[in-house]
Amino acid sequence: MSSDPIDPARPSEPASRGVEAARREIRDDEAKRVIGLLADGVLPERAARWVADGVDDEHARALADTAGIPLEARLDHLARLAASQGLAFAGPREARAHHGQAVIASMTAESAAADSLAFSNGFSDTIEESVRDSISRLFPRRKK
Repeated sequence: MSSDPIDPARPSEPASRGVEAARREIRDDEAKRVIGLLADGVLPERAARWVADGVDDEHARALADTAGIPLEARLDHLARLAASQGLAFAGPREARAHHGQAVIASMTAESAAADSLAFSNGFSDTIEESVRDSISRLFPRRKK
């Protein structure tokens, strides 16, 4: 990302990728949400990008502003956004098929090596987050 020509200390906004690119990313993230592979920490940043790309939707704007709210609320915003944009899945089976196709497409692309590494890192991050969440539920902090 380059810097703002007026204020070099502030990064400039990236160029818009367009609504269709944002809609593809929303559908991909919705598939990951349905099958439990979505790392929610990226949702506010991605949603802000979707809005910048031209997705004019109250759920996208709300999701972009969810930095301090619980995971369930973020995931609910994503589900509502996908539904309002006509990008929702009928069920987990359809979401798994979509996600599998997306992974295969990325692995056959020119950037397959980098995509494979990113997928592996994203998957391990998701597993780590899930394990941490499970441990925190099993062993809550003691009150002093």
